[in-house]
Amino acid sequence: MAKQLLYAKPITKTASRFALISVLAGTLFILILSSLHILEPEFDPTWRFISEYALGTSGWMMHLSFGMLAVAQISVMVTIFPQIRTFTGYIGLVILGISAIGVIIAGIFVTDPISISPEDATFNGRMHSIGAMLDYTPLASVLISFSLTRVDTWRPIRSLLILSSVIAIVAMLLFVLQIPQDGQFGPDVLAGLFGRFLIAAEIAWLLIVGIHAAKLGSFKRK
Repeated sequence: MAKQLLYAKPITKTASRFALISVLAGTLFILILSSLHILEPEFDPTWRFISEYALGTSGWMMHLSFGMLAVAQISVMVTIFPQIRTFTGYIGLVILGISAIGVIIAGIFVTDPISISPEDATFNGRMHSIGAMLDYTPLASVLISFSLTRVDTWRPIRSLLILSSVIAIVAMLLFVLQIPQDGQFGPDVLAGLFGRFLIAAEIAWLLIVGIHAAKLGSFKRK
């Protein structure tokens, strides 16, 4: 039996503004992080985490990048809250909120170098790790996407929402599989590469949601 199609509440002017903020913040995140790959080439992207850019001479840019990611997550939450009509969707929003808090924590506290053993981790390094572990945006994306696809105004991008969220979940699983059980990282552990794949999948989903919500808000005003 097919599930009943739900009808969305109109995108308000406030929600439309937050949609635009999410797109702007997500775009800035991509630009800043991409720039760091050029400005700090000493961090091999195949096995060094993006967080380690905060240890370089342009470390402030990594802090700003984390801030932009958190802004994108929070803005998407505010934008789509009135559009969510299912219990699983609300769970997804809660997870996305927790993820944003985690990203803020990760952005405030500077990570330790990847070569540091878990036993020698600093307070800042431990706090950063805790923040990073709270980021379950891929899980939130799946729950939210399946909720939004039941709403009439989101049906046109149903396939894109589901595909992007599934890619994000797969990216998260692949990343977790790269983490060595003994905590010892090196050039033979491609955690950096898969970590970048994960963050790219996360921001792609956030941009897809933000752009469509902005379009809905723009259409409403015409």
